[in-house]
Amino acid sequence: MDIKVNKRQEQLLNDTIAQWQQQQLIDTQQAQQLRQSYHVISFDWKLLAVYSFWAAIACFILSVILLVADDYLIALISHLIDTPASVLTILSAIIAGLFFYFGVKRRQRYPEKTVSNEAIFFFGVLITAVASGFLSHTTLALHWRESLFIIIPTVIYLIVGIQLRSVLVWLFALLGVGLWVLTETSYLAHDHYLFWGMNIPLRFTVIGLLIVGLSSIFKPNSRFYLTKEATQFIGLIYFFTALWMLTIFGNYDSLRAWSNIKQIELWGWSVAMLLITLSAIFYGIKYNDPLVRAFGIIFLLLCLYSRYFEYFWDTLHKALFFAILALSFWIIGGRAEKIWQLGNKG
Repeated sequence: MDIKVNKRQEQLLNDTIAQWQQQQLIDTQQAQQLRQSYHVISFDWKLLAVYSFWAAIACFILSVILLVADDYLIALISHLIDTPASVLTILSAIIAGLFFYFGVKRRQRYPEKTVSNEAIFFFGVLITAVASGFLSHTTLALHWRESLFIIIPTVIYLIVGIQLRSVLVWLFALLGVGLWVLTETSYLAHDHYLFWGMNIPLRFTVIGLLIVGLSSIFKPNSRFYLTKEATQFIGLIYFFTALWMLTIFGNYDSLRAWSNIKQIELWGWSVAMLLITLSAIFYGIKYNDPLVRAFGIIFLLLCLYSRYFEYFWDTLHKALFFAILALSFWIIGGRAEKIWQLGNKG
């Protein structure tokens, strides 16, 4: 069996084999056989394919957002092709269904082409959103509130994502959930900043926690397990991004109220974020969860840098600030190294 690996994976495999050989778990001949079972690819074409498809998807998303958001443009398109919005809705729904159908057929025929197969599913996602945009211009749905045109495709994405076992479609479903919560709560709050005493960032911390909690109940024998990591990722994105915004804006009911306070008055949110990010790092290390650990590290640094720009930019010398950060991380690293050494001795 000949396995293709990139340079980073080759280094990891070489180090692992060398360690096994040093511990006498394998002999020299076995080590040589293992090293000959893989070879390094000169260029990571799969990574290029992923980036290319994601770039294409990003461009398509932007084009659809601009299309759906522009009522005049949709009306103009409808007028030019002289077709009622109801007919365009049905045609778009059929086309979306065909994309999903051909995506399944292509996956059955070329199961190894995971990136391009998922990209075809994206076109189904895209046309479903377009169909929802046309639906909003039909006579039937003319007086429906905006959140309904978000929840309809979102429910479709949830069902299709699970039925087709597509992580990409499931991701768009979770993004749709966040957009629907934002739109629906703003409508129920009558465009006020607070809903049940929570502004938008605080609402998304709750939504993020709920989504992360949802991912934790996906068991290996469940059909939802395929989406576990994607669900956790979106939940962490919602939670930590919203928490970081709370350290900047707080839970105020208007921009006017926020503009009249001093940033130091939001220190409670900063302390909360500091403790939560440190807890995430500790949890990620203890339970070997690299995703939680990475979010903890990234947003810990983001929190520290944000506080620096808010509180110390004009008073504390930049070199001194980063020296303090370096010293603090050196102390943490030294302590972690000592604990690791004690663990190895045990």
